[in-house]
Amino acid sequence: EEEGRRPTHLKSILNLSTNVTGLNFHPGGEMLAMASRGEKSALRLFHVGNRTVFSNWPTTKSPLNYVQCMDFSACGRYLGIGNDKGRCFLYS
Repeated sequence: EEEGRRPTHLKSILNLSTNVTGLNFHPGGEMLAMASRGEKSALRLFHVGNRTVFSNWPTTKSPLNYVQCMDFSACGRYLGIGNDKGRCFLYS
């Protein structure tokens, strides 16, 4: 990056209605997972390439409850999510 050059604003993501408590980039850089502990199932996946949020997940039936943490596996194939009930979910 050139010295003195300012970062470029690409997108504002407004899909969470409470404060953001977690952000994790997919190892390949194509997705950003974001979550909030302030609301049930407050986790969204953002596709960086087309700058859109996946609308089909999580669903109202996803058992996420209050997301406390999340991270992608090193290879990027899995997403682990931990909640306030002491449960961990693994998605591929």
